Amino acid sequence: MAFRVLAVSRVAAELRNAPGELRGYLSAVVAVLRVNPTMASLAFSVVAYGEDEYTAVFAGGRGFLTYWVPSGGDVVVLLRLVWTG
Repeated sequence: MAFRVLAVSRVAAELRNAPGELRGYLSAVVAVLRVNPTMASLAFSVVAYGEDEYTAVFAGGRGFLTYWVPSGGDVVVLLRLVWTG
């Protein structure tokens, strides 16, 4: 099953002027989220908050992405993006 990834307007707005490096990180994270949003990868770790909210921490702590996976759904909603560069 593939998950559909949506972004709240705040995350979408931040990406419009984001540096290329951040866009690359986010692209890699989204590719993994489409397959399994609860699993970490070599590029990032995942911290769970409760049963349906997670934070992906980019390699080296360069930023993080908080997202929500509604139970029983096939959607991932990107909630907050922070880049420390």
